[in-house]
Amino acid sequence: MADKVNVQEVKAEKKQEIKKKKRGKRFLIIILVLLLLGGASFATVYFNLFGAKTAIDTLLKKTPFGKKADQAQTVDLEKIYEQQIAGLEKQNKDLQNKLNQLQKENSNLQKQIQDLTTRLNDMVAKQTDTSNKAKDFSSYLQNMDSRKAAKILENLLDTNVEVAALVLQNIPSETASEILSNIPSEKTIKLLGISNSSSSSATQDISSLVDIYKNIDSKIAASIFENMMNDKAKYRLVLNILKRLDTKTSSQIISNMKPENAAKVTADLSALK
Repeated sequence: MADKVNVQEVKAEKKQEIKKKKRGKRFLIIILVLLLLGGASFATVYFNLFGAKTAIDTLLKKTPFGKKADQAQTVDLEKIYEQQIAGLEKQNKDLQNKLNQLQKENSNLQKQIQDLTTRLNDMVAKQTDTSNKAKDFSSYLQNMDSRKAAKILENLLDTNVEVAALVLQNIPSETASEILSNIPSEKTIKLLGISNSSSSSATQDISSLVDIYKNIDSKIAASIFENMMNDKAKYRLVLNILKRLDTKTSSQIISNMKPENAAKVTADLSALK
């Protein structure tokens, strides 16, 4: 009887163990199924399969928590937009101020250009008028007695040296030399010095000046040339005139210069040949 009882107890225990194993397997299967379902659900939402994420977001937004979060996000975006708009408005205002400043500067510059253009036109008109008057005046002088002409030119020299020099340039060289011979030497030096200072040895036809210096006193010519030796451009003109003069006339002029000036002129003339 005891053996039968033990067998039955063992069988009962085995049945219970089998049941426990079955329950464990079921539990594991349920857990695996849940994990698979959870993973599939996460993947569906994460990758927005079948619009799952969109649908969930829509549902969450309808909840009180979702509404608050959406409102907070909207407020944050509004602040960001307001800050950006304020920054853009400030930049626009700064650019407008700069544009106004540039327009003002441009207006001032245009006014300066107009003023300078007007002044330049006036100067050109005056210069043209002076040149025409000088030509007319020189035509009167060359047709009158050289002594009278010399007196008139001397008075003009006291009034306006540049105009007197311009008049002299428009008188034929032979007549000009004759008129200059009747003017005091110091005024002749002043007149011819001004006339020569406005001349360019590179571009001007100096034949008229050569003829004038050929016919005036060699001492006066020497004094004029020495006064012109301190300026390179004027000194080149002196050398060109002396080079064009005949040997006798140029020698007389150079002999009336100071020794150091005569030596320099002689050496430079030799270098030109």
